[in-house]
Amino acid sequence: MKNSTNDQASTLRLIASNKTPIDAPEVTSPHSDEVGGVKPVKTRSLAISGGKGGVGKSNLAVNVALELGSLGNNVSLLDADFGLANADLLCGISSKYHLGHVIAGAKQLDEILVRVSPNVSILPSGSGIPELSKFSLSENSKILTQLKKMEHGLDFLLIDCAAGVGDSVTGVLVAADEVVIVATPEPTSIVDAYATIKVISRHAAEKPISIVVNSVIGVGDAEKVYKQINQAVNRFLSRDVHFLGMIPSDTQVTNAVRDQTPLVRYAPETPASRAIRLIAKQIHTQTRSASDPSDSAKSFWDQLSTSEPI
Repeated sequence: MKNSTNDQASTLRLIASNKTPIDAPEVTSPHSDEVGGVKPVKTRSLAISGGKGGVGKSNLAVNVALELGSLGNNVSLLDADFGLANADLLCGISSKYHLGHVIAGAKQLDEILVRVSPNVSILPSGSGIPELSKFSLSENSKILTQLKKMEHGLDFLLIDCAAGVGDSVTGVLVAADEVVIVATPEPTSIVDAYATIKVISRHAAEKPISIVVNSVIGVGDAEKVYKQINQAVNRFLSRDVHFLGMIPSDTQVTNAVRDQTPLVRYAPETPASRAIRLIAKQIHTQTRSASDPSDSAKSFWDQLSTSEPI
């Protein structure tokens, strides 16, 4: 027990130094090699944000990941809320190791990867560690190299972003192929959703952005929230955002969180679960109907590492 405690303390000291040891091991993903000489299709990356916290973005990320997996996709969910991560907790998993251990060189990425279904895995980033809240993916080339290797073989990479529009969060939003903004009918959420879209558009004017309206009483409420956001975006930013779906207010959501079980497993036929399933199917269908990306298309990690400082 003493050795374990010392190892944890050493790990946190390394994290606090914001340096990765030179001899940190490289990870080789089982999907990193081309199969039969066929280059794998580019992974589709979706960053899920909400502007403010408490709008249900982590719940959406976890449950959409599981539903995309059930449709036959290989999915990885990166919990990018560094220092306040909770995606693993929502799945009832207590991760012994997290991204902080990889940063410190104590573990390889494949050693912290948690599989929550045959097709879905989570990369936990750690919770309650102040040093991790200062970590920036784009500034750590060694971690980016390892993450890029693990991306091969994935159909989807979902990134559960931290709240706010700090530089590290904005960098992830700009680097992702698409951004999903979660909003609720609360005025503060609507304002924050618009503010997030404004920041993204400043750096990537053509970035596809979709809206999911959470915790609504009816379809009319969802349409009203979406129209408020889209009208402001259209008027002041000269662009539009896509309506991806809505999730009705549902007591089973709270029950599932308390049970630390993803909603689509806890109550698969509840209204909120059905709504999430429709959102996942829409994302899945968009992928199947889209033309194959060109060989020159950059992965999420390439975009993140080569983007201009925010």
